[in-house]
This record gives sequence, C-alpha cells and structure tokens, in this order.
Amino acid sequence: MKIAIMQPYFLPYIGYWQLIAAVDKFIILDDVNYINRGWINRNRILCNQVPSWITLPLVGASQNKLICDLEILPDDGWRLKMEKLVTHSYCKAPYYDIIFPFFQRLLADAHGNLSDFLYTSISAISNQMQLKTEIIPTSRNFPKGDLRGQDRIINICKQISAYQYFNPPGGRELYNSEPFLDAGISLFFLTPFSDSSDVKPLLAGDQTLSILDLMMNNRIDSISNAILNLRIQP
Repeated sequence: MKIAIMQPYFLPYIGYWQLIAAVDKFIILDDVNYINRGWINRNRILCNQVPSWITLPLVGASQNKLICDLEILPDDGWRLKMEKLVTHSYCKAPYYDIIFPFFQRLLADAHGNLSDFLYTSISAISNQMQLKTEIIPTSRNFPKGDLRGQDRIINICKQISAYQYFNPPGGRELYNSEPFLDAGISLFFLTPFSDSSDVKPLLAGDQTLSILDLMMNNRIDSISNAILNLRIQP
C-alpha cells in the first residue's frame, strides 16, 4: 500500500497530480490550519503573458481556523469575474472550447464548505486525467489527538497498513527517515517535475502554474502520460 497525504489546493500545478498518480491512496489533509496567501484557495494562470491570481473568496479566512471549517463566500459576482479572466487569458488556446466548460462546471460547485469543494474539484480533475488513485476526502477519518507532523503521518500509515509513504520534493526538509523506518514504512520522494527532461518537451504551457494552464494548451492524454512518467527516489 502506497499513500500520500497533502493539504487540498485549488487547481494545483502538475506536480500535485504526479504525487496522486504515484500512490494507491491520496488523503486530503484538511484538519490543519489554513495558510494565508498559500495555495489552498488560489492559484495562478497566465494572463497577457504574466502570472495572475485566481482566488476563491472565503468567509472569515484566518490562520487560526482549520481548512475543514472554512466556507466559500456566497457568489456576489466573483465567479463571473473569474470566468471572464480565464476567458480573456485562454480564449485562443487550442483546447479552450473543451476545458472552459469543464472549468465552469467545477466553479458551479464552488459554494459551502471549502474542503468539500476542493475534494470535488481534485476528484474531477483526477478523473479527467484517468488517474486510478483512491482519493480519501478528509483526514478527519483519522483522528489526530495530540499527534503532530511526521508522528501523525506515521500513525495514519499504520491505520491503513501503508508501508510506503510518498512526498513531493520539498518533503525532504520536513521528514526524518529513521522514525518511518522504525515503524516499517519506506519514505519516497518524487523528482521535481521540471527536472524530468524526457517529458518536459511534450508540454506547452507553464508547469509552475495551475493545471488549468496546461489543460488549455495540451491534449488531456498528453498531460496524463507526462504525469505518469514518474521519477521516484528514496
């Protein structure tokens, strides 16, 4: 059993999907504190050749609140503004006519609980990419008690009998492999996607932007093939 655990992000970049593709189960870590100016409710697209933010407005967003306790602001026109920005940015992109209606369907679900919407959107994009990973909608299925950081990750691995834990490249700075090995769990890290020179030439668009940028500029099967071309290191 291979698992990964990550906070839910809004239309995350391609490396997020690479992590999902690497494992059997992907657990959405939503009972941790919200991060201001992070990736949880916003991302970047390319507008007039400049990275520009698209943001889900939230009710009373605060780093003192858990992600799972936040609500999306009822629509007062922000959804239409976001759609207009995406249209302005990508109306001439080769796959706009296919991806924009899909994006509109995603936004139609952008109401109520933030974590629920992010799970829905992550699952929908995962299905588009034909990824087979089971996505577990909330880490609240695994009560954390007093556990924090890697102790909680190890505890979750034990609860579902996972013996391999996968991380994005930045995880090397967060985790000490010895406690994982003591628990019988192997720790793995993905190679940064931008270093995968064998797939980089296949992709138009910017790999550091929202996956929406790549979807507007590439066939879905081309993106899926690139995502599945994994490089994994212990």
